[in-house]
Amino acid sequence: MNHTLTTEQKQKLYKNGYLVLKQVIPKDMANKARRLLFERMGLLRSAAAKAAGSGNVKSLEEANRLMGRSGGSATIMNLFNETPVKPLLESAFGEPVYPVRGAQLAIIYPAEDGQTVNEAGFRNVDTPFAGWCGHLDGLWNGGIATPPVDRDLSLEEEEKWQGERGMNSALKYHPQHNTNISCFTALVAVALSDQRMEGVGNLGLLKGGHHKMEAFFRWQREQGGPLGPEGPGWPRTDEKAPNKHGLVHYPDKVKKYYKRGAIVSATGQIWPKPTFMKVRAGDAIIVHYATPHSSTRVLGVEPRLMVYFRTVAESRPEEFLSVYPDALCDNWLEWKGMREVSGVKAK
Repeated sequence: MNHTLTTEQKQKLYKNGYLVLKQVIPKDMANKARRLLFERMGLLRSAAAKAAGSGNVKSLEEANRLMGRSGGSATIMNLFNETPVKPLLESAFGEPVYPVRGAQLAIIYPAEDGQTVNEAGFRNVDTPFAGWCGHLDGLWNGGIATPPVDRDLSLEEEEKWQGERGMNSALKYHPQHNTNISCFTALVAVALSDQRMEGVGNLGLLKGGHHKMEAFFRWQREQGGPLGPEGPGWPRTDEKAPNKHGLVHYPDKVKKYYKRGAIVSATGQIWPKPTFMKVRAGDAIIVHYATPHSSTRVLGVEPRLMVYFRTVAESRPEEFLSVYPDALCDNWLEWKGMREVSGVKAK
């Protein structure tokens, strides 16, 4: 089998900011990974039942740790390392991938979560397109859990909310790089459940958004920076959001390009309509880092199972391993295999 992206595939990736690789994961490997996740979920349920009966939470804590470590298990890592996904991605990078140490297990359950407040500061029930809150990865998300909409934070809570390290471990500032956002090269999503209909927790992507983000980051740099939130044209917080602490995870200047088909809230918030990924177990999606993305709510009856790998091109300089301003301002800096379609000349 040829494990190199075709010119047509590269053109789609360049234009859209993502590429679906259909049935690239062997069925037995996808099923083995599904079984592992269900096994670990079962252990959690069993441990929770025991803890409720005995008051001893030790077994529950251990089951929770085991679930957390699943992303680094051979069964999960093999979905990337031992399938065509890795060489196909490397053909786009034009070089090897920096070793991937672990994966995010993105499991979304059916739930009556309409009143839950999302990071944009709105209740899910009031957020269009099944709760899609587009974002870029590597952004600080508050030092404590998302503030509620029905009360103000206390002074102590406000101080903790403004903490330098977010709940997702992302830092608020990277002053040594004049940047307030970290970045990798490509997100790789591997589907382990059937998502061929809308309303099943689909990954939503802002088609072509990577081009708009590249132009925006270049503009921020021209203004003197910093790049990202709290830089030119990008406030970190939307104080008009119902919880007064809504996080602006990609700039309004980019959202305005997607007004057609968008929904505008009473506060002026623009909710662009994303492209919902309709994939099935065994499919994978390569997503350019700068493409705004988000999962959505499960309105159906089964959990959404997805595994995310965050990847970096091997040649990225060590000092910029997690924060690389030049890559933010040049979409294809680390995609040497894309130069035939991107028009970028080798340096």
